[in-house]
Amino acid sequence: MGVNIYRNDSLVQVETYETSAERANDLIEGIRTKWAYLWDNGLAGAAPVEILRNGAGSRGDVKVIEVFSWKSQQDRVHAETNPGYQSMSSGLRALADDVDTGQYTQIIRGFNQDFPPSGGVELLKGVCSCLLNIDGMVKDFRMSVKNGIVLMHRSPRADVDGDGLNEMYLKILMHGGEIIQGALGPIRVEQNFNLPNDGIVKSHGGAHDFPATAIWRVYWRILTPIGAVLTDPETPLIFGPATVSHYPPVGTHFHSPTGPVKLILESTGKQIGTLTPGELTAFDIVVTKDDEIYADILNRPPQDLLDLHKQWAGKVKEHESSQPAVALEEVF
Repeated sequence: MGVNIYRNDSLVQVETYETSAERANDLIEGIRTKWAYLWDNGLAGAAPVEILRNGAGSRGDVKVIEVFSWKSQQDRVHAETNPGYQSMSSGLRALADDVDTGQYTQIIRGFNQDFPPSGGVELLKGVCSCLLNIDGMVKDFRMSVKNGIVLMHRSPRADVDGDGLNEMYLKILMHGGEIIQGALGPIRVEQNFNLPNDGIVKSHGGAHDFPATAIWRVYWRILTPIGAVLTDPETPLIFGPATVSHYPPVGTHFHSPTGPVKLILESTGKQIGTLTPGELTAFDIVVTKDDEIYADILNRPPQDLLDLHKQWAGKVKEHESSQPAVALEEVF
């Protein structure tokens, strides 16, 4: 099955304005104000507006391009009857000699067939699910954090363990997301910064680094109205292993074989329930920036992570060679 390269169907709006050099700055300020209005009123998507302009032509004409995303199709339709939006749009059109409007579908960014040759920092959006039990409060609550983000550093392509297969080490610098649960109220999931939060992707070998096997290791600190709750510091939450066909791993499902782990109330050190990690999926890459300096301390995976990857990756290869038609999560 191929990777779906399309998302946000017809939610990206592109407005192209032709105006004079004298009116260009007023037009641009109007666009900035319009997008802020859409964002404040919950109509615009999370991506900031992008505004482009060229230099003045021989006749003093300027082209200004506005690119933004609607939050949903319903919000786009709702804006057509929103007085504030209509007033701002009319004001912008009055500053332009011509306006062209188009609705576009966003294409997911391109994918590498090999691990990047240099280290860098990535910001991704994703979703993570788990099963939550809090003694006397919550039973078998299927918690799905759909607005999660992960900020991580990736190492350059290397063969750290000398086995002839390249790997890429991923160090999570920050991750988190929010959800509201009826009995507990607002919940924020973030990493436990006192313990390792990282991952590794190791090539299967061949003409390119991909396909490769990836695995993630995290520990959570969950902020709730009853206090901060830690996942068991003795048991990492493992997501994967999963076969990854490209980088970034957008669209890859990382099922967790971990099973229930203890939930510890940080203030008392006592167990108050259990958490069973479910699945982790990155669905978009927001930004990537290559290292400007060689960050050696971030580029070398700890030996225990290499050992962990080797342990689980062997089960992936065994599964793929013997039962290719069975879903990987059924093995664990």
